[in-house]
Amino acid sequence: MAVYLTPDLAKRLLDRNVHNRKISEKVVQKYTEEIKAGEWRLTPQGIGLNELGELVDGQHRLSAIIRANQPVPMLLTIGLPAASQEKVDRQRRRTLFDALFLAGKASSRQEVEIATCLTRMRMRSDSGVVPTDAAVKAMMECHRESIAAVRAILSTKRVKGLSQASFLAAAVLYHEIHPAKCEEFLESVRTGEMLTQDHPAMRLRRLLLGETAVASMPRGGANQTFIFHRAIYAMQAHLEGRKISALREAEDFTFPAPITQPARKKTARRKAW
Repeated sequence: MAVYLTPDLAKRLLDRNVHNRKISEKVVQKYTEEIKAGEWRLTPQGIGLNELGELVDGQHRLSAIIRANQPVPMLLTIGLPAASQEKVDRQRRRTLFDALFLAGKASSRQEVEIATCLTRMRMRSDSGVVPTDAAVKAMMECHRESIAAVRAILSTKRVKGLSQASFLAAAVLYHEIHPAKCEEFLESVRTGEMLTQDHPAMRLRRLLLGETAVASMPRGGANQTFIFHRAIYAMQAHLEGRKISALREAEDFTFPAPITQPARKKTARRKAW
């Protein structure tokens, strides 16, 4: 049955959480932010209690309701067989791309990955924290034109290593500052033709293709941040017509667009970094 689950009821149901997997703080935080943003929706996924009254599914949702201190609509299922917990979350889950594709708001997994990376960079998070679906959707709407343009520039004759979301996310911001320069830079990175070793596009190309030795390449979210800021550094140098001896982390970089900014007209130009 569908009910409005209050924080008080959520606490009482969590008291029945006698045997479950370890709580993921990242998942609870994601759900909490969605509830606070008014993005929570009633879905077939909800709270499940077995025939003994024990909680078998929904501990993260209940924890988020308590933390957000807001009631939300939720499907509550009771009387499940005790063995049903073995089958909870064992099927293939829908990704954010699946959800946006079905809603007609995304046509490519890559554009969602770029928007997700941009959201993480704006959050200044390299800890693997998952941004809310609402934040990623807003980011994709804000940068939709430039995401499409950057993907179109690199769509033909793809070179392995140049499809990293962190590199493409940086390119989206460059495109919004100077589309023509961005296209020139991306084409140079893609082909590597007629470039000296100190050209910013060549420096970045070698890093993306794994041709540059890096003492300790970070992993996970930290790797995304590493690539993003060095891509920004190379693009800044290209915009200013500078040669560089090595790639460094971009200094004094301020994310140029709030995620709530509406889509821009084609004639608009962003303020430079």
